[in-house]
Amino acid sequence: MPSIQVQDPTGETHRVEFDVKPDTCPRCHNAIDATPMSSVGLTGHAASDDTTLEFVYRCPRHKCGRLFIAGYRRPRGISRTVFEHQWSAPTDYQAATLPPEVIEVSPQFKVIYGQAAKADAWKLDQIAGPGYRKALEFLVKDYCIREKPADAVAIRAELLGKTITNRVTDPSVKACATRAAWLGNDETHYERRWEEKDIADLKTLIQLTMNWVVSSVLTKQYMDEMPERPKPPR
Repeated sequence: MPSIQVQDPTGETHRVEFDVKPDTCPRCHNAIDATPMSSVGLTGHAASDDTTLEFVYRCPRHKCGRLFIAGYRRPRGISRTVFEHQWSAPTDYQAATLPPEVIEVSPQFKVIYGQAAKADAWKLDQIAGPGYRKALEFLVKDYCIREKPADAVAIRAELLGKTITNRVTDPSVKACATRAAWLGNDETHYERRWEEKDIADLKTLIQLTMNWVVSSVLTKQYMDEMPERPKPPR
């Protein structure tokens, strides 16, 4: 196990052990052999449980080359001054690739969903949950407006639950969107009704809703383009 001589904030020098270098860059999200820089330090005394060992590393990839900090903590109850890698920061958000059919149906969904996912990546779960709920509403309502443009004004004004119940005709979109709305409401209300479910389940249901929206859009597209089988040539 590698060791290093490092100073704490008082200037006292300690020799400590650490387990591994980070193997993923938090900036570009690629696997790397991190390049250690000269900056390293302890946030407190090496024997204290709340002390963090911090290294500055550089991503060796030419397309990245960014600096980042890796944090290590000494496990509680361990007498040796050995530190284990816990986190790397800052984390640059990497936007998910959405199906083009979803973006065509609801361009604003892409914006809202991306911001919610960014908050989620930064562990801002109290913000991410309501953001995902808002993204779902835009996706469902824009999907319904696409199906019935004449009802656009009414769809925009009504509650999401009413839109799903009364206007979504595709059974798979309706089933997944209904359950996503239930969990989305838990993220915005004081009390939760689905205690055994969390934001990961909400994201899964939104993903399923997206998938069924894509299937619905493509199915309608091909039914319109190929309304009947062509007659064979004479």
